[in-house]
Amino acid sequence: MPEKILVTGATGNVGGGVIASLTAMGENVRALVRDESKAQGLRDAGVEVVIGDLDKPETLDAAFSGVDRVFLVTPAGPNQVSLARNGIAAAKRAGSPHIVRLSAEAVREMPGALPRIPAQHAEIDTELKASGLPYTLLRPHWFMQNMLMVAQTVASEGVVYMAAKDGKLGMIDVRDIADVAAKVLTEAGHEGKTYGLTGPASISYHDIAAGLSKALGKEVKYVDVPPEAAREAMVGMGLPEWMVDALNEYNKALSEGFGDFTTNDVEEITGHPARSYETFARDFSQAFASAGAPAPPA
Repeated sequence: MPEKILVTGATGNVGGGVIASLTAMGENVRALVRDESKAQGLRDAGVEVVIGDLDKPETLDAAFSGVDRVFLVTPAGPNQVSLARNGIAAAKRAGSPHIVRLSAEAVREMPGALPRIPAQHAEIDTELKASGLPYTLLRPHWFMQNMLMVAQTVASEGVVYMAAKDGKLGMIDVRDIADVAAKVLTEAGHEGKTYGLTGPASISYHDIAAGLSKALGKEVKYVDVPPEAAREAMVGMGLPEWMVDALNEYNKALSEGFGDFTTNDVEEITGHPARSYETFARDFSQAFASAGAPAPPA
């Protein structure tokens, strides 16, 4: 019988991409979904769906029962640690599945006290390592898809507003994260490993604006704004205050140079180079060409 793979966060950017990759490979996939209304598309794709919630431990046993591998994704928020803890506990009750966890590269690279989201990931990673379960940690850098937050101002004003000064970072395309996860979930030899996932180049928001200019055929510029102005704008976009403060913490660290590095792990695991920002900008150019509702971070 083929191994069964459980994917949490199945309707999100990363989890959805992992499921698409796994189903294309003919793998036996089960999806944990909180909202029944979002499940039909997965069922139509031949994915087994279990309705449950990492915030409700009593709903998890049916999802984790009989699975061999788990892709564990937890959304950023005040309760992220407890969500992951519930998933790890459910996995232990189910046996000893291999947990492939979506962590964050900032856990390893940031010196001193960590901002709240990397601090959460560090705590979860420590608990997973101590659980006795086989594990692999995927630590991606900032997602290129998070730039969809600024699609509205790019479309209407030709401006990327960020509070990151001239900081550079090895931003990664979510599609590359999904490719790596699919390989790790279907191959032996990744147990106990930690992979740092970045794009092929460390880029600033000036470079991002230049890439959008080329993809859209119009001038796009980057304007550095004070953290207070960034906070006001993100609150106006409807982001929760906890997330707004977390993003400002992250931008402060970025402006101080923590993110200026790349790795080769994507290419070494998948066999193909990580996608460039220019590729992302071209592939998602339509989203930046028409002003619509801003997208929250993935």
